[in-house]
Amino acid sequence: MVPQLALVKIGSEELQYQICQLCLYNLPLLAVRNKIPDIRTLQDINLVMEYAKLDKSEVKPSIQSIYFSSQMDNDAFKLMEVDSCILNTIKIGDELVIRGDKDEMAVLCTKDKTYDIKEAEISNSMLIIPQLKTGQDLDGDSLGQELNIRQVTSTIHNYYELRPCKPKVKKLRILLEENMYSGKECEEDEEHQGRKYTYDDLLNLVQASRLELQTALMKVHACKLEGYWRILDFQFLSLVLSHVIQLCDENDWIKSGMPYEECMKTLVELFPREVLDHVLQSYADKAKPSNTEDDEDKMEIDVDFYYLNEDKVCRFFAEQILKHSRGKFNYEDFSNTWQQTVPSGMQTMDQQLQGMALIDRSNQLETITYYSVDDLPEEVGERFDELFRTKEKWSLEEISPYIRDLTTDKLDVGGLLTKYARSSMQNGVKVFNSRKPLL
Repeated sequence: MVPQLALVKIGSEELQYQICQLCLYNLPLLAVRNKIPDIRTLQDINLVMEYAKLDKSEVKPSIQSIYFSSQMDNDAFKLMEVDSCILNTIKIGDELVIRGDKDEMAVLCTKDKTYDIKEAEISNSMLIIPQLKTGQDLDGDSLGQELNIRQVTSTIHNYYELRPCKPKVKKLRILLEENMYSGKECEEDEEHQGRKYTYDDLLNLVQASRLELQTALMKVHACKLEGYWRILDFQFLSLVLSHVIQLCDENDWIKSGMPYEECMKTLVELFPREVLDHVLQSYADKAKPSNTEDDEDKMEIDVDFYYLNEDKVCRFFAEQILKHSRGKFNYEDFSNTWQQTVPSGMQTMDQQLQGMALIDRSNQLETITYYSVDDLPEEVGERFDELFRTKEKWSLEEISPYIRDLTTDKLDVGGLLTKYARSSMQNGVKVFNSRKPLL
């Protein structure tokens, strides 16, 4: 079965082409390489048909005599196999971009998906023949026979396959960390003179579609300031969040919710409005007060309220504690310190540490270590190698947060573990270890 191919022309000239797939051992006798001999006439063709015992009524009236061009250019075209999604993108004229630096493998991006580009060889030859007629076009416009001369301009022996893949966004954090935001007063400091990136800058540098890049910016908690996307310095973020929490404590807004505009009005003299909005969007949930019969509540029904997200706030304080500790931390001491640090009324839980810390319960003295999924490799095989170097055996509950971002529509966490890990039982619990020896 001939694969469906989209033809990409290198150069400015736009021509209509058909792809003619011919087996090397079955090329027509009238195709002569390098130069066109005496042009075959209708009389010659009818004579061949007579030898082949073919009647004129059995063939189309439009006859095409094919020759190889004397100026073949086999590098003028590249063939690419596409799925229905990309084919539809081409038909409607949507964005289709190849992205990647010189040291990166190229990817193809639509507006919402990313594809790896792999070169594949084919055993047959693909012949590029301008103006070749097929199907109903061969009926011709006249009642008699019509002879057309066609030339093969390129012979192609390979094409590009496209395979859906995860966007390669680890580079995004690296770029944004070149110049993190620490407040207006620090913008002129020497350590804050690194490059700043607009959305279009990042789109040209990061191998991801527009939608995937937007999702990645949210995941790394990037904030748009004066047209540039920035990551807030962790200490500066801690300062902003602590002011928000303090304001909630002072006004008893932890449970009742904080009025958005009142919060902005109070803190905007200390921090830019964009930063305050970003922190609220990252660590609070937007809500509205319940609709009661009280007249005062009815007057405020359209006011935006935000409630601090308990899990996100607790996770932030856990990260703050663990980042300042070096190596392993006594789990009991950490747990007590953590609970004392979070706002009153919030409860810390181990589930809030998923993908950020490892708890070692194998010894009598339990310990905890900072271990973020954001610091792990993007490539699946490298990710598993790194995980098993860090810890030889993992339970399903332990390893899931560190590989969940690698899942696809066709491969879930269980599928990834089946492919890249070996399971066994340890003290009645299924654990996973590497399929291969690690150096």
